Amino acid sequence: MAMLSDLLRFRVADAHGRTARLADLAISLLDTDYPLVTHLVYGQNQNTEGVLPWHAVRGIDRAKRLVEVENFDNAQDVDSLGQAVRLRWDVLDALILDLRNRRVTRANDLWLEEKDKQLRLSAADTSARAILRRIARGWYRGVDRRALYDWKYIEFLRGDPRAVKAGAVYHRRIIHLPPGEIAQLSAAMPYLHAAELLELLPEQLAADTLEVMSLERQLQVFEELDEKRALQVLRFMAPDLAADLVGHLDTETALQYLNRLPRESGERIVDLLRYPENTVGGIMTNDVVIVSPTLKVGEARQVLREKLKGPDFVYFLYVVEDEAPHKLHGVISLRQFLMAEDDQTIEELMNPYLITLSPLDSPRVAAYKLLNSQLAAMPVIGAERQLLGTVTIDAAISQVAPLSWRAQAPRIFS
Repeated sequence: MAMLSDLLRFRVADAHGRTARLADLAISLLDTDYPLVTHLVYGQNQNTEGVLPWHAVRGIDRAKRLVEVENFDNAQDVDSLGQAVRLRWDVLDALILDLRNRRVTRANDLWLEEKDKQLRLSAADTSARAILRRIARGWYRGVDRRALYDWKYIEFLRGDPRAVKAGAVYHRRIIHLPPGEIAQLSAAMPYLHAAELLELLPEQLAADTLEVMSLERQLQVFEELDEKRALQVLRFMAPDLAADLVGHLDTETALQYLNRLPRESGERIVDLLRYPENTVGGIMTNDVVIVSPTLKVGEARQVLREKLKGPDFVYFLYVVEDEAPHKLHGVISLRQFLMAEDDQTIEELMNPYLITLSPLDSPRVAAYKLLNSQLAAMPVIGAERQLLGTVTIDAAISQVAPLSWRAQAPRIFS
């Protein structure tokens, strides 16, 4: 077992007595729990480096501080490493995510374990002692095992969002965390690292994570995504939150994205952008599930099977006329709908006694109205009683909660 900083003070010697300094170690797989060292990099001088595969190593003489190899003549140049990750060059001093302890930190040193003549990356040392160990250049070798963090729970970031698209390998353990925790971690790192982190996530998780971030961080991260990825994330975001984001982009960029989104997604966002931020229309979502009053419950179940897969908010089904302008007649909770008999009509089942909001109402007044009603959401209607959208309890809470708490508020419906 050894720390990387200690190994980098070793020299490499071949069977012909030639020596060179050990410049670096490389691993080719970051997506395993404990990646094996696959190559060593040695330097004849400051400008010349060679690469040997680890299987060329005959042994490690700790007393003489030597890594013994077969022959320098078989070495390749550094370009042969391709996508391999260099521990000194890429990982040491890099930002890492300690997923077990949910913190953003830096790899001040790396712990390597030797087994069957193989070295594997086992842990990261993030302590101040690791820095002292490196500065002391061998005079201090103390290792606090409690400061070593298991590499199995480490996510290594390069600070380059383009690295993901270029095919760089990652641990990808981050995908097991909920979006709120990922967003909190991203808030503690530079925006380029946060954008790289978002690139690592599956589309839906990336969208959910972006939604939880503050608007300022959303913009920083979103602008670093390539156009294809940005469109994917926008498509999976709730339309009200996507509208908030798009509304803060410069006009040319916003139009570029809106024109390239699927038609339905783009139209939902455009509809919401018509309303000022300080109105009910500015906080509502228009991705709701509607149903005709003339249908029987059994028929409605067949019609709504696909529609129920998409929207974030499916607590209520809104009963509207078939023909435009889709006047609102009533509402059915999802529980009522699931428990109803197939031969009941939607009109018989719905509740016609509705409390509604106007799109130009004050959002704060509307928020208190919704909270006092003890409802999960309240529909928003236009001048002709057409359904425009709904304000959910999540949106209401975000209006009345202290600013410092809003970003931490759990999202239940939207």
